[in-house]
Amino acid sequence: MNRLYHKLPYLLELIINGTFLMLYSLSNSGKIGNSILSSDHLEVTLSFFTYLAPILVLGTILNFFRNSSGFDDFVRKHIFSLIIFIPLIITYGDIEFCFWLSAVHLFSTVLSLYEVKTTKKNVIQRAEGNLTIIDRLKLAPAQIVILSFSGIILIGTLLLALPISAAEGKSIGLIDAFFTATSATCVTGLSTLSLLDNFSFIGQVIALLLIQIGGLGFMTLSSSMTILLGKSLAVKNQVMMQDLLDISSFEDLLAMIVDIIKYTLVIELFGAVILTIGFTLEGYDFGQSLYYGIFHSISAFCNAGFALFNNSLENFAGSPLIHGTVSTLIILGGFGFIVLKELESIVFRKRKLVNLSVHSKIVFSTSMALILFVAVYIFFSEYIHALNGMSLFEQIQVSFFQSITTRTAGFNTIPLNDLHPHSLYLICLVMFIGASPGSTGGGIKTTTFAILFQSVRATLKGKERVEFFDRTVPNAVVVRATAIIIISLMIVSFFILLMMRIETEHGFLSIFFEVVSAFATVGLSLGVTPYLTAAGKLCLIALMFIGRVGPLTLALAIGQNREMTGKVEYPDGRILIG
Repeated sequence: MNRLYHKLPYLLELIINGTFLMLYSLSNSGKIGNSILSSDHLEVTLSFFTYLAPILVLGTILNFFRNSSGFDDFVRKHIFSLIIFIPLIITYGDIEFCFWLSAVHLFSTVLSLYEVKTTKKNVIQRAEGNLTIIDRLKLAPAQIVILSFSGIILIGTLLLALPISAAEGKSIGLIDAFFTATSATCVTGLSTLSLLDNFSFIGQVIALLLIQIGGLGFMTLSSSMTILLGKSLAVKNQVMMQDLLDISSFEDLLAMIVDIIKYTLVIELFGAVILTIGFTLEGYDFGQSLYYGIFHSISAFCNAGFALFNNSLENFAGSPLIHGTVSTLIILGGFGFIVLKELESIVFRKRKLVNLSVHSKIVFSTSMALILFVAVYIFFSEYIHALNGMSLFEQIQVSFFQSITTRTAGFNTIPLNDLHPHSLYLICLVMFIGASPGSTGGGIKTTTFAILFQSVRATLKGKERVEFFDRTVPNAVVVRATAIIIISLMIVSFFILLMMRIETEHGFLSIFFEVVSAFATVGLSLGVTPYLTAAGKLCLIALMFIGRVGPLTLALAIGQNREMTGKVEYPDGRILIG
């Protein structure tokens, strides 16, 4: 009872906000006649929520007098509520504006509800064995990652399925909402519906939030919010985040989380400003350019590939300011935050490139080599084919942009169906490699590919060790990289076979391209996604989810130390290979 007493004000605010948001969604859905409440009932009910402002004010005042942790703690918990009070009072009676502010306050209420501290009695009960279901499950970090992504996708599906998320005169089916939520959370970019034509502004914003959450990772985002709210991380969360980010000490973990927040905000902000200027120069009004700039900056840095144009960025193939900015955002997002931190020290602290860690050197050299190789191949392969009719400068731009976005982002400035089949096959190989560890991209990762390449090279030279930049790669890492590649190939092969059985109307190359794009969370498509059957969409949903959490989960599962029930060593067995 005592626990419920402390949480009661937050629960009431949660119910009030949630009810208002649901009713407002129904009133704007265009399907009021099919709802339980009639139009008149909805209008009367919504008129009651014109008193939402004083209700929220009174609730916050009540929470202030009930707060026993000091003024600073109260401000941290209710910062969103305090910020919206003034505009809420100024626009008193404006239901639409009240909807947006209420949505912000709902987020604040959820955070406050989460921040309510357990009492001494509750701590004793938990120590005596009165644990929650989550505690009893004793989930491993990899399992928590899977559950967190699943939860975000479920919430996103429910939000996108709401009538308010659909454009006027459109409706979004549950399977399409599920597909879009999965694609956004897994930062893939594949879509069965056009964001521009089928989703309202609210639906597009929901998709953008899912992209941001999915790009950074829910655990990283929640840890960031915990630190911003001034609360210390639980020991279990500390251990899990250290595993996810491959960091040994808690001090380094806090520094890395702060850096992740800093890099994300600064890079996306600068990208949004430059893209806003670029879209303005293309003839769009400032408000629309600002929205396009913010959306595509987040989508590019998170390597999501979602665009607010039905032909992706094909209209801006000759605009260096736009596709150049998008390319830069893709590269920075694909490097990973560890590499970004080291690059920052080189740019601002005048460190030399030779002082980079082995990891950063591998990421940088492999990424640049892949970008250059694919760009040169596309340029000469499509010079008199897909690139025919363009100026030399435009051909170079398109070649480099497509080389950069192919690895994991999913944008395109040229119709992919115009490319040669051998070019598409090369794109599939590069998509499979993907971005780098700790980044917003997918694939098997550049370091995994580099280790396999060096392993083959060492074998051909008769060396017993894999070496990079005068450093030896541990055998356990080589085995882990090989296992990830083999398992990934098995997964992709299985889904290609399954999709060929399901989608008999589409050719092998289209299915092969679609499956690799989904697994590597790239988002490039030959145009068959909207025409897939329900079973085919479900297959790609599963594949996108596996591609987003699979390599990470596999790395964690293989890298975890397990207790040995008994130390047994068997004699060596002779096996012929090759």
